[in-house]
Amino acid sequence: MSSTANPVVKTKSLICGTLVTTDLSRARKMLEGALGMECVSPSKGLLYARDRAFGKGGDKAGEPYWVLEIRERENIEVAQEMLNHWGVAAPSQAAVDEAYEKLSANKEEFGIARVQKPRFRNGSYAVYFSDKDSNWWEVEYRAPELIYTALREKGDQYAD
Repeated sequence: MSSTANPVVKTKSLICGTLVTTDLSRARKMLEGALGMECVSPSKGLLYARDRAFGKGGDKAGEPYWVLEIRERENIEVAQEMLNHWGVAAPSQAAVDEAYEKLSANKEEFGIARVQKPRFRNGSYAVYFSDKDSNWWEVEYRAPELIYTALREKGDQYAD
């Protein structure tokens, strides 16, 4: 088991992740319209997205947050696979089913290439979909005992 008491890299927090798109306006429309994220474009070819709850007036306003950085490129050199996906939490299993229906019905509007039927996998009930740039997304519901904070509280159970 490794120790975090003296890590090689001294960090404060996880702050961002990145993905690429060939069409920033299409990506923004999907992030805002389909997933309800808050987006800003601080410069040409760049978009930042975050959970709307952290924005002004949101229930998490003022708390540290994680940003998804989207860069526009002429082409996507390495297509993503489903296991390399971005996930958002749904409040219930019914909400995942509803997401499936709405994503399927609005594929063209949001630039969605593929939507998989919801199913139970790895302790959650989720629908996976990919955008036209091969970025995969998951809308996931986990029972309270399986949310990441509850799993984290259990601690290492399989550490070497």
